[in-house]
Amino acid sequence: MAALTNREREHAMSTALTLHNIDDELYAAVRDYAERSKSSLGAAFKQLARRALGLPTEEEQARMDAVNAMFGILSEDDVTPLREAMALQSQIEPEMWK
Repeated sequence: MAALTNREREHAMSTALTLHNIDDELYAAVRDYAERSKSSLGAAFKQLARRALGLPTEEEQARMDAVNAMFGILSEDDVTPLREAMALQSQIEPEMWK
């Protein structure tokens, strides 16, 4: 069975959120953003919140999931020797530059 993508995991664990006492300025700003991006208020709020928190948007996550599915994801066991090899390649040998 294939592993779930981050987006599928997030969707499976969705939680509802109700916001109270949203001031007019914030509501208008989110509504305007939603209209410009041709999305619902809820989708616009999620996009803005994810950006504010430094999280990928759903579209960005979908792209990352597609790339990971195509090329795979390196495990920490794979990354460690790769980093070590790259570190060796970064060393300058002064004798070679005389």
